Amino acid sequence: MIPRMAIFYTRTQAADESESYSRQVEKAGIFSIVLSISIKVGIKRKLLCCGFSVDNKIRSCQFKMDIISFPNEVLCQILAYNNIEISDLHHLMLTCHRFHNLIRNSNEIWRQKFMIRWPRLHNELRNTENEMPWPEMVALRLKVVKYVEKALENFSAVSYPIGQPPIKLMDKLILGDSSFVLSAQFVEDELRELIYHHTHMLNENLTSRFYANQALGYVRRCRIQTMWQNFKAKPESEKSLLEGAMLISQWGQIDQEHLTSLSEVETILESIAQRVRQLADMKRDAIDAKTAIDDPRTVRKILNCLNQVLYDEMGFQGNKEDYYAHDNSYIDKVLQTRRGIPITLCIIYHEVAKRLGIQCEPVSFPQHFLLRWREHPHREAADSYTFIDAFNNGASHQPRSCPALIGQPRPNIHREAYSAVPAEQVFQRMVNNLIQCSRVHDDRPDSRRDDQRLRNQLHFSRLACVISPGQTPSVVAYAELCAFLGVQLEEAIQLLLSDEFSDEWTRVDFEPGHWERVRQITYTKCARKLSEQQSQTKNTAACHRPSSMRYAVGLVMRYSVGEELLRHTYTCVIVSWDAKCQASDEWISRMTRNLIRGRDQPFYYVLTEDGNAGYVAEDHLELHPGGAIINHADVGLHFEYFDGRRYIPNAAKRAEYPEDEVVALSLIEQ
Repeated sequence: MIPRMAIFYTRTQAADESESYSRQVEKAGIFSIVLSISIKVGIKRKLLCCGFSVDNKIRSCQFKMDIISFPNEVLCQILAYNNIEISDLHHLMLTCHRFHNLIRNSNEIWRQKFMIRWPRLHNELRNTENEMPWPEMVALRLKVVKYVEKALENFSAVSYPIGQPPIKLMDKLILGDSSFVLSAQFVEDELRELIYHHTHMLNENLTSRFYANQALGYVRRCRIQTMWQNFKAKPESEKSLLEGAMLISQWGQIDQEHLTSLSEVETILESIAQRVRQLADMKRDAIDAKTAIDDPRTVRKILNCLNQVLYDEMGFQGNKEDYYAHDNSYIDKVLQTRRGIPITLCIIYHEVAKRLGIQCEPVSFPQHFLLRWREHPHREAADSYTFIDAFNNGASHQPRSCPALIGQPRPNIHREAYSAVPAEQVFQRMVNNLIQCSRVHDDRPDSRRDDQRLRNQLHFSRLACVISPGQTPSVVAYAELCAFLGVQLEEAIQLLLSDEFSDEWTRVDFEPGHWERVRQITYTKCARKLSEQQSQTKNTAACHRPSSMRYAVGLVMRYSVGEELLRHTYTCVIVSWDAKCQASDEWISRMTRNLIRGRDQPFYYVLTEDGNAGYVAEDHLELHPGGAIINHADVGLHFEYFDGRRYIPNAAKRAEYPEDEVVALSLIEQ
């Protein structure tokens, strides 16, 4: 079949050569609809426009025209149509010199194609000041697709069974190789596409998606860390509370598809400020427009309007019911839910007030973050300030009433507690709040909580090291968690060996050299754990099946646990096995009491549908009758695809269990 391009439209009058360009575009439809295009080498140079529909119900050809006769402007409109893909443009460029030059030199056509294929990245690039060379951008973005695909395949080969690619490979993924320079922004976009835009579970490469998740987390951590370094380099007067708070929000939601940008939040805050201005204008008789903004009476009236908008109209309030939820610490989430904790509500209040010309200062009051503004300049020290409790409807307090907010008598509060603090202290407190939230709260309703709490603590401990790299206790806390969980060990070792690591944080209750000894001990733990993992990845031997083993890797199973009245049935997938139980004697005595064959039977490592993992006796397992998708974060570490009945092992898993494929197929076909 000869490949062709068909452009369908209705024409009622003959073409008039004297018609203006705009009329030609209108008659062309901009050709109404471009239904299909498939251009290849050797296509006929003459492309006809025919007036019949796709199902050929309208067969009369009302008009024919040689497409070459159309002006370049009209052709550009046609070629920019959504149905014409980037590959079609490449094919069309090979048909004749005119199309080659037209397409190659049209920046707008390539911009349109980039926008259709990668809309989010297009919007990010459009926000830059310089005009983009879109043909080059398309070529680079397509190159990134192949480069990332190859890199992820390599990750699996060198990282199994640990599933953590070495930092040098991660860095190479971001920076590219000697043949071309990559944009980390393009790499992040491709990883995001692989993770969040898969079309169907049966067609998805699970291993690529697993390592794409690993890589995306690393790429984003590096990007946000660089943004923090740039932020910290600014003079103190230029450090925005909102900008730092948004970097914390992005770090906390690093595994989400879309990270809310600073500009998006600024737009929301400006709309709130605009509503306060409108309300103040409505009360014009109560506010003297000629009074300076630093006049306390005017400021008080505007703050009253601000309170009315935030708390009465918009419903902002402290989240007393779920105080330790992580979302309470993310500015974008607080703006969305209108629930937060004192520090985030204070930042929002501070930012809206700033847009109204009012200077409020952050106060790191014990257990309850506050703002202050100088309402009584004639008074001395702290007494000249009024303190704002954004957590409780913007209530105003004098210094003597602040201790009551936390149930403390006035003598227990030091005078320093009423002072304004620099931005870095605000961010340190926010991160400490998130670490504390990770210890006492988790968003998961199941038994994954303990592991997830530790991982959340690790994640925010790493952020604490970024915000304040000289704080030795933060580095040690992060590295200890890395050693315990066996993750991010290379990053922990780099921090422990950093020049910024010092003994300056020794307090009076620690003898000299304490933190240096702690550093050495923690470094030894991390180095030993990393060495063990590297040995595992290099020495994975093939496992040969004993004849007594019934099931195989990749099979979807059911298993039941508990007594009869409290029996639970789980769906799981087998990821590995032992011919006999290899657990400790204590575990065996506790878990195998009700097994007929006891410990002398095959045991299987499984991943369960609720995100947990288990070590299950063969007596407790039965083949799932129809297969099922197992939503577990580590499925891609072991398997490449799900075929509807079983999981297909990836190359590394097949090499480890070479004989399981035949067994799995035979059991499914029975």
